[in-house]
Formats: sequence, structure tokens, C-alpha cells
Amino acid sequence: MDGYIPITTNVIRKGIVLGFDLYLQVCLDNDKVSYILYCRANNIVEHEKIAELFTRSINRLYIKREDQKKFLEYTESGLKKIINDNTVSRKVKSQIVYDVAKNVMVDVFKDPRSGKNIERSKNWISNIVEFMIKDKSSSLNLVEILSYDYYTYTHSVNVSILGLAFARYLKFRNDELTMLGTGLLLHDVGKTTISVGIINKNGRLNDHEYLEIRKHVEQGIEILTKTGGIAEESYLPILQHHERSDGKGYPGGLKNEEIHAYGKIAKIVDVYDAITTRRSYSDARKPFLALKIMKEEMAGSFDKNLFREFILFLGSGIRGEK
Repeated sequence: MDGYIPITTNVIRKGIVLGFDLYLQVCLDNDKVSYILYCRANNIVEHEKIAELFTRSINRLYIKREDQKKFLEYTESGLKKIINDNTVSRKVKSQIVYDVAKNVMVDVFKDPRSGKNIERSKNWISNIVEFMIKDKSSSLNLVEILSYDYYTYTHSVNVSILGLAFARYLKFRNDELTMLGTGLLLHDVGKTTISVGIINKNGRLNDHEYLEIRKHVEQGIEILTKTGGIAEESYLPILQHHERSDGKGYPGGLKNEEIHAYGKIAKIVDVYDAITTRRSYSDARKPFLALKIMKEEMAGSFDKNLFREFILFLGSGIRGEK
């Protein structure tokens, strides 16, 4: 698209400085398209300009691809309004929610010790919980758009969305969803202390590398404890997402009921997303095969009752109703 990205018109808010240029797409006689500047980055979009777009039935504007991060920061600041705007479709809301989260997590992994970035993570969780509660079908839309190319930041977003949708299916309270979701989103933040070569290794880790990667759990706790700002319960998914019901996990070797429900959910969705995501050394598995691998090849890893519920959840259409 010649370096331009379409955005939906009704996410543009009046009275706010954009921070990026807006363009109209114009079709030329030779079937080619051109892009005409509609509003400059340092301008405030007035009500009349937005009204004009609706009058002319223009539902898409364009930004330069290089301005995508600025656009995501703009939508992040108004995410609550977008979620509550009935003129914005559920599909568009879901894509914006997902894209904003990826942008937030890119910044978190660049600077996990930034209190500002941790606060942005918490705000995103609050918004997605509100979205899921207000729109019962939003969970389905969100899960459908999860990225199947593995990056640490997309994995973190995927795990938080899957875990929140599952917990909502299990009838968790709103405050529980917020605490769980925050921990899920930040569960791998300790990987920022691990060598990139180990994180991105194309193949099985050797014993030394495996011992190094195991450190990410406690490193994540250390980073977030120093940064502060998250609830005590939110540390549970971070600390326990590699514990196993048979006691063979880490870092505590906890068994069965010694593992909190948040940790058990984190374990299930962390593994499920990893198996169903494309890696440099492994193709993404389909959901049925992923669940088969988890059941038959990873016996003892998961709480049996919760794993059964997770299978039912995936088969339910993920609409939050049992």
C-alpha cells in the first residue's frame, strides 16, 4: 500500500492533537491511488472535520507506516473511549486493543524497570477486562486475532488474552481478572535479563542454557519488586507459570494445591500458546493437536480439573458462558 496504513475514521477523537499526519486516499484515472494530506500532525481535529468525513461516508483514513507507533500511542491514550464507543465495531476494537498491547509490551521489554511502562501495562489490563465484561463476544474476537508468529512480546499478550478469557469463562470476579491479567501480561519480563542468543536459539537448549533460562522467573520477580506498583496477587502467575502439578516444575517444585489457581492457569495458557505459535524451529500446531500433546506428552504438568475446563472453554466458542 505504498507505505500507507488504513485506520478507521471513528477512532479519531476531536479536540486532540494527533501527533501524526492523516491522509485521504484518492483513486486516479489509471486505477492507481494517491494520498492527499488531510490533517497535519500538529493540528487539532475539530468536530467539523470529523462530521465532514461521516457526511461523505469516508470510513477510512491513512497514516504513513512509519507513524504506526505514534498512532498506537494515540489510541492507547484514548483506549477506554474507543472501547465504550458504540460506533466502533467489535472487530475494530479488538484489533486496536491487541495492537496497543503489542506496542506496550515492546516498550516493557525494552525497559522493564520503567514504572511508566508497568503502569501502561496495568491500564491496558483494566481496559481489556472492561471490554470483556461489557461485550461477552469480545473474548472470541480477541482470541481469533492472536498472532501465531512467536516473539516474547506477542507471546505475553497472547497469554494474557487467553488467560483472561479462560478465567472469565470460569466466572472469576472482576478484581481477580485484573490481578491475574497483570501477572500474565508480565509473566516473562525476566527474560530481558537472559542472553538473546539463548532466547532465540533455533533448537533444543543444552543443560547450561536451560539453567540460565530458568532464572527468568525469579529475575522477573526481582525486577517488578524493585519497580513496584502491582498487586501482590499479580506476582503469582509470574512466579508459578513453570510449576507442575507433579512437583517437577520450577522454581519451587510445588505440587497440586500448593500452586495457586493463577499459577495453574498461567501454566496451561503459557504452554498452549507456545505450542500453537510458529517458531523458527517448529511450525504452529493446530488446537486439537496442541491439546493432545499437552494431555499425552506432558502428563503431570497441569491441574487435571482446570485442563479439562480449558478444553471445554476452547470448545465453547469462548463466549464466557458455561
